[in-house]
Parts: sequence; structure tokens; C-alpha cells
Amino acid sequence: MPTVHGAERHFCGQVPQRMIGSFGTSTHFTGGAETLFNLVRSTRLATVAVAAISLTALLGGCGQQSAAGKASAAAPAVHYHFYMNVVTGGMTGKPGWPQFLPGNFTLPANADVTVTVTSFDDGAAPVPAVYGKVSGTVGNAETVNGQSVSTVDPQQVAHTFTVSGLKLNVPIPVAASAQSPSVVTFTFHTPKAGTYTWQCEAPCGSGTAGWGGPMATSGYMTGTMTISNN
Repeated sequence: MPTVHGAERHFCGQVPQRMIGSFGTSTHFTGGAETLFNLVRSTRLATVAVAAISLTALLGGCGQQSAAGKASAAAPAVHYHFYMNVVTGGMTGKPGWPQFLPGNFTLPANADVTVTVTSFDDGAAPVPAVYGKVSGTVGNAETVNGQSVSTVDPQQVAHTFTVSGLKLNVPIPVAASAQSPSVVTFTFHTPKAGTYTWQCEAPCGSGTAGWGGPMATSGYMTGTMTISNN
């Protein structure tokens, strides 16, 4: 594609016509044929030199533009790391109220986000099989204590991090003990700016069905994930 400088267009690899010398037939010289020959030869050599220098500069500029374009195209995507903890009510002095910390948070838009969840909850809250499957993450997989998995035994799930609006589901298995937490890591790509609700789908709250208390309270087992351009 041409780049425009004023009214003149330059094409990479072509010499602008104004750089090529021309010799008219109406020019008059004095001093004889030898003088005229030498003058013409000198002028032509000077013209060729100018053209060569200009061509070198032009091609060099094209190369710089191409290199800049390649550098821009090769710029890495934004990658962001985010950390969460799942603590028990006994740890916070509110028995029966497990909690994701933080529960309401902001992530950058259009970014690859790697999330690490460290869960200290050693109590199981069995879920339907669908919530034992990892979905919406890169490769539909997560790592549990360093091992890549695509499913977790539904009977061994303590919590899930589920964003239905993004079809994202990450099951979190029970910890071996409060002193030996489960560490779950996953990566997903955030969408454009917006607000999304996340929910734990493991009935780990109060009430006969386990859906009361923290399950219905923002900042505990449900919350808001804000995707921002800032």
C-alpha cells in the first residue's frame, strides 16, 4: 500500500519518478564538445548517486515500517493472575458460613486470566455430575495440587466456582485437612466489559437443603465479577 506525503505517493520498492534525472534537448552549453560531454557525465553520475541514496532511504523506511508492523502483531496478549481463598466459618468465627475471599472483584476485559483458588474446606458437599466437570476454561481443564484434571468426583466436591453467563464451571475438591488445602488453578479468557454473577453450586450453606445463609449472601458463596476496560 502507498504512503502519502503531501500530493506524492511512494511505493515500497519503487523509485519516485522525480528522483530520476532527465536531460532536455534545448539546453545550451559553451566550451566545446568535450566540456559538454564531461558536464553531462558528471550530472548523470550525480543524479544516479542521489537516486541510489534516495532509494536506499526509501527501502530502509519500508523495512522499518514492516518491522514495526511485525513487532506490533507479535505483541503478547494481556495475561493476568488472580488469587482466591476459600475459608471455613470456623476460621472466620462464623460457623456454617464458608467464604470465598475476595467474593466481589474486578478483572480486566479481553484478557487471559489465571486463577488460583486455595481451599481450606475439608467438608464435602456433593453436586450433580454436571458440576463435577470442568468447563469454560482453557482446554476445559484445571489443575488440582499440580495435576491436570477435567472432572472431579461429584461426591468429593467441596465448592464450585460457577459463572453461568460464561459457561464457566470449576469444581473444587475437599481439602485433605485444614492444614493441607486443595490448590486449584485454571485459566480462562475474559469477555468484553460487563458484570457477571458467580455462584457456588455445592449446597454448603445452612437450611435443610444447604442453600441458605452464605449460599444466598453476596461475598460468601456468591458474588459479583466485574469485567472492566480500566
